[in-house]
Amino acid sequence: MRLTSVFVLWLVFGSLASAQDAAKAHVRFFNDSAEAATFYIDSQFGCSIPANPEENNAYCDAEIAFGEYSISVKGAKLRSQSCKVSIAIGDPEAGAQAILSKGERFRCFSGVLN
Repeated sequence: MRLTSVFVLWLVFGSLASAQDAAKAHVRFFNDSAEAATFYIDSQFGCSIPANPEENNAYCDAEIAFGEYSISVKGAKLRSQSCKVSIAIGDPEAGAQAILSKGERFRCFSGVLN
């Protein structure tokens, strides 16, 4: 019984440690809108950017694992919009960008980011 408990704990902590060491990619969210925007990755909070009336490429970053995601933007005065991104495994510079334009049009791009 004791050996089984030790084995289970080893599996749990080993899984958590390997998940933390897994390769990650970055998503950069831009807000060129005069409205505050909150960005989500698969309905989970990504980051927020305050209103940007200067339209000066305000941005924030989030870290995600490789795979396919639904990126969305919401705000008090914004209509909810979303798009899909796919982040390929194997390229350390892979990532995605999501841009809310000054006209409040939302677009996403994935691939190698500079």
